[in-house]
Amino acid sequence: VACGTPQTREELVSVLRTFARAEVNIVAVSGGDGTIREVLTAIPQAFGNQPHPAIAILAAGRTDLIAGEVGSSGRRDELARLLASAKAGELRRTRRPIMRFEGVVDAQGRAVTPRGMLMGAAAFAYGTELCQTEVHADGASHSTAVGITVARVVGRILFRGDPDGLLQGEPLSLCADGKPDTKGPNAKRSLLLVSTLRERLVLGRTPFFGEYRDDQLQYVETDAPAKGLTRALSSMVVRKPWLAGPGWNAGAANTLELNLTRSMIIDGEIFRPINGRVRVTADPAVDFVAP
Repeated sequence: VACGTPQTREELVSVLRTFARAEVNIVAVSGGDGTIREVLTAIPQAFGNQPHPAIAILAAGRTDLIAGEVGSSGRRDELARLLASAKAGELRRTRRPIMRFEGVVDAQGRAVTPRGMLMGAAAFAYGTELCQTEVHADGASHSTAVGITVARVVGRILFRGDPDGLLQGEPLSLCADGKPDTKGPNAKRSLLLVSTLRERLVLGRTPFFGEYRDDQLQYVETDAPAKGLTRALSSMVVRKPWLAGPGWNAGAANTLELNLTRSMIIDGEIFRPINGRVRVTADPAVDFVAP
């Protein structure tokens, strides 16, 4: 078993290149959503034209949305279970396409092309910041943190008159697979979620609905000002998100062209558009393995 503990992106690529030379076919990653994003981003550079390895996630983050669907349970003996299952040929495999983001800079202002599995903007960016600055600080993590965050955001909207203006939205236009935005070039949206996680995104449920192909990303977006918040949340709780009501729209695509001015969240971290335009592409699927 080859091991590495990279501290920078450059060190991560170097470690993965060592794995590539050793023809490693499974890379186990201990970390949260951001760590998984960095590994997914670095693998094409490190492995090149070689077969890309499967990913085994040893959940060690504060939210672990990716691991919740395609990874481990976070048990302390997870690595031992993974090795035993691999030796016995009994690994569970899940395939998901990975999203590539072009036209963004990271929190340090560096132009990057991250690859990840969950992106959100508008109200989602606010909720993520709230989760990281307040909810995690209170000691909550994983699904508990997600639930508390949703409750706090909804509470501010329903009982405090939406002091943050989340329902009013922000400038955000969306073109799916080259089709013009139905809301026009000056569209505003209250929420945008884009993901290749299919099943258990929020509290074991998914906000996405409608048909999709396995090689596509999915998205859900809301009009601005947003309406029917209570109905939309109720529809997700009962696992029928298509009943969210007017103004809550979903779709699937291979590419999205976004025009936005504010920051977005990609797998738990802030990224900003370089010139207001961001291209999101569904890259080829990756195998995720778990005991």
